[in-house]
Amino acid sequence: MKKKLLTLGILGLVLSITDSISAQDLVKQRITNPNGGISLAVFDDHSNLNESSVKMIFQDILKLRPTEELRLIKSEKDFTGKFTDAKYQLYQNNIKVEGGIYFLHYQNGKLVSMNGEIFQDDKTITTPVLSPNAAFQQAVKSVGADKYMWEDDAYMAENTYKKPTGELVYMPISQGVDKYSLVLAYKFDIYAAQPLSRDYVFVDATEGRIIAVDAIMKHAQKKQSNEEKLPISIAPFAETSKNFSTLVLGTADTRYSGSQSIQTTLLGSGKYTLNDTTRGGGIRTYNLKKSSTLSTGVDFEDNDNNWTAAEFDNALFDNAALDAHLGVENTYDYFFTTFGRNSYDGLGTLLKSYVHYGNAYENAGWTGSEMIYGDGASTFKPLTAYDVTAHELGHGVCSSSAALIYNRESGAMNEGFSDIWAATAEFKYSPTKQIWLIGEDITKIAPFYLRSMSNPKSGLNPQPDTYRGINWKPATVAEGCVTPSSSTNDNCGVHYNSGVLNHWFYILSVGKTGTNDIGSNYSVTGITIAKAEKIAYRLETTYLTPSSNYKNARDFGIQAAKDLYGADSPEAIATQDAFYAVGIGAKYLAIPDTTAPTAPSTLTATNTTGSQTKLTWNASTDTNGIDRYLIFKNGVESATVAGNINTTIMAGLTTSTAYNFYVKAVDPYENVSSESNTVNITTSNVPTYCTSTSSNTNDERIQRVQFGTINNPSTSTAGYEDFSYLSTVVYKESIYPITITPEWPATIYNEAYVVYVDWNNDGDFLDAGETAFTKAASKDNPAVGSITVPSTYTYTGPVRMRVIMRFSTTPTTACGTIPYGQIEDYTLNVNNKLLATSNINNTSTAIYPNPVNDIINIQTKVSGEFSYKILNAAGQIVNSGTSADKKVNVQKLPVGNYVIELTDKTGQKISSKFIKK
Repeated sequence: MKKKLLTLGILGLVLSITDSISAQDLVKQRITNPNGGISLAVFDDHSNLNESSVKMIFQDILKLRPTEELRLIKSEKDFTGKFTDAKYQLYQNNIKVEGGIYFLHYQNGKLVSMNGEIFQDDKTITTPVLSPNAAFQQAVKSVGADKYMWEDDAYMAENTYKKPTGELVYMPISQGVDKYSLVLAYKFDIYAAQPLSRDYVFVDATEGRIIAVDAIMKHAQKKQSNEEKLPISIAPFAETSKNFSTLVLGTADTRYSGSQSIQTTLLGSGKYTLNDTTRGGGIRTYNLKKSSTLSTGVDFEDNDNNWTAAEFDNALFDNAALDAHLGVENTYDYFFTTFGRNSYDGLGTLLKSYVHYGNAYENAGWTGSEMIYGDGASTFKPLTAYDVTAHELGHGVCSSSAALIYNRESGAMNEGFSDIWAATAEFKYSPTKQIWLIGEDITKIAPFYLRSMSNPKSGLNPQPDTYRGINWKPATVAEGCVTPSSSTNDNCGVHYNSGVLNHWFYILSVGKTGTNDIGSNYSVTGITIAKAEKIAYRLETTYLTPSSNYKNARDFGIQAAKDLYGADSPEAIATQDAFYAVGIGAKYLAIPDTTAPTAPSTLTATNTTGSQTKLTWNASTDTNGIDRYLIFKNGVESATVAGNINTTIMAGLTTSTAYNFYVKAVDPYENVSSESNTVNITTSNVPTYCTSTSSNTNDERIQRVQFGTINNPSTSTAGYEDFSYLSTVVYKESIYPITITPEWPATIYNEAYVVYVDWNNDGDFLDAGETAFTKAASKDNPAVGSITVPSTYTYTGPVRMRVIMRFSTTPTTACGTIPYGQIEDYTLNVNNKLLATSNINNTSTAIYPNPVNDIINIQTKVSGEFSYKILNAAGQIVNSGTSADKKVNVQKLPVGNYVIELTDKTGQKISSKFIKK
């Protein structure tokens, strides 16, 4: 199943144009993902598509199946009044698909573009095995808190958060690059009070396993010691209104912003409190008095509404509350006056702040319903500075619009947008501050700020200023970040890699000339913060979807700039060039680049099996780089290789069939090279085997398989991996060790193993002896055993070996889908006899493999050390020694023919020829 980024619209509406016109024909620009699905489509100016055209778009482009439906979430005008943006949610089998979001963008009623992301899987189940309560218990167990918010009666009485009952959803689980399976799961909003945390926890509705966690409470920058600091986020909240006697304007001597006016409330008791009901549903600031129980918060009070330093600049840092109150008021005003956004969610939701959270707590954050601020300790002063409050409300804007998942690149952009809003809001309401620094008011240690948007490589935690450049943290499995974790890998770099988006916005606003970490020379003319903030806002609120990455942000950001300022406008050009400056995409060219890359050369095909072959070629060159390669099979474009990568495996071929392949290169401006040389292959006569895969490899998978000369570090997250192009020679009546190394990104589980071999090459694994190895569930690492090649079958030649690792239960079949684990296929080349045998101690002894690359294995039941001598073709001894583990390292020998002489502990000898490759 593959992830596709496609277009969509309103179901069941009548066509307004003739059925003979294809929606595909009306697209003037399309941007696709690696699998060919449409990420962004821009329609011809004369297309006249509108809401009544959507049924045709479904049929032509999306091709939704009968079980799939896209439901309108909302449709509203943007802050300019020029565009209406409609947002849709994907459902399958009447069950919501998490992250399946698509947008349609209309101008003056005409559909001008569409973008988004959907997930499709034709192997979903619809009925849960677990009850919601059983799944809830699993979710709570996984968090392991001492106390939960639903256990605090006082908090629950005053807030809208409810004890979660579980929403049944389909959760997309990655099965490799752009491949997903949809797992039926319960989604819970687990809000822990002690210790404080809040996450969406997804529980597999069939197996009861935790399959995903998405942090609601976000974490900000860390100290150099990797201690976590500043959890910053925001989420919807509402509260019933309170009755206050009088609303008045007070004066506050704030800690970080001097004397300021703040909105307060006069109670009937004659006391003034930090309660503002003039903005949306209100802004309220409470005193926790170093408690970590939110329901114990009380009002800050003043007798005369003149909140002076003499009263509040005290040992308790009470003046920090004045900054929190002011910061939220001004940030609310920023979003309302700039974009017409009423509170972070556009619904006027009440904003609560709790100051003096915990004892010497060096954090601040939005928990998902309210803000909390610690007083700091060794690294931070009280964490209520203006850019901190703006950053947190920025997370709220994200949570109620793009809802960027808080890990990998989407999480980095989540953090980056919050820094953008911190800078822009500070620029509008406190322009004398250092707007391109984050946290400069609250840090106690050098360099006295958390992050710099103008120079991301500086600050307490240096960030990258170039995509995948210096300071970039691993964000994908391929880069080494297998499972996001807030405690060990910063959710795959969300706080570090946000520097790329930060620097893009800085360059777009003020301009910059230079050379980035990947050697690209750039010169960008800034367009001012006033224009850049509008592009960023439209990008975040009407284009990005939960799992968008940096490339999506680049593509959608350029389109957002075109929406606001026109194609080829200075603003659109600067947007594109600013992304180029931070290493994402191509630069704008006034005169389009029409020069094609050089043709790929020396295309070769190797490791051909019955179903696949490996293609390798010499890379093309182009002044502006290579965007991708197109692979043509029998003259038809069949695959795409992203980036300047010059090898790929062509799978899914038919046995005993002739094919020809050639390759073309494409540059960032869509110029296509001439074709490479053509290679011809014929696949071998290998049977077609039953399909086998796993629904989930997130928690356990195969890390390495070692058998004969096969030594494969199989690090993919796909449920099934076809490594049948990797082979080793085996001999009948011989015994070979097998080692299967599991990988557990977090919790170590019991794993069971089965290895099947189709010894008679009849296309199944059902015959005698074809269950070649089994191992009951355990936590062994690695799992080891042996496989005996039987002599009962007359067939010699290549046969299929299937390795299955499954959570908890020993597999009973080589076919079908397992819920957790991984399946891999390899090839064994069966020969009739051993390379060499002797009768040492009446026990057959052999060496393998042959030819050998690095290690000779000695197969025997004789215990103890062997001594050995290795002679070259001239009879000269070139190596000698002893082996206690029945292995001899010949890696340093030159290629050639040799003889190895083995002597056991009794003095009996065996000699054998071997080839060093």
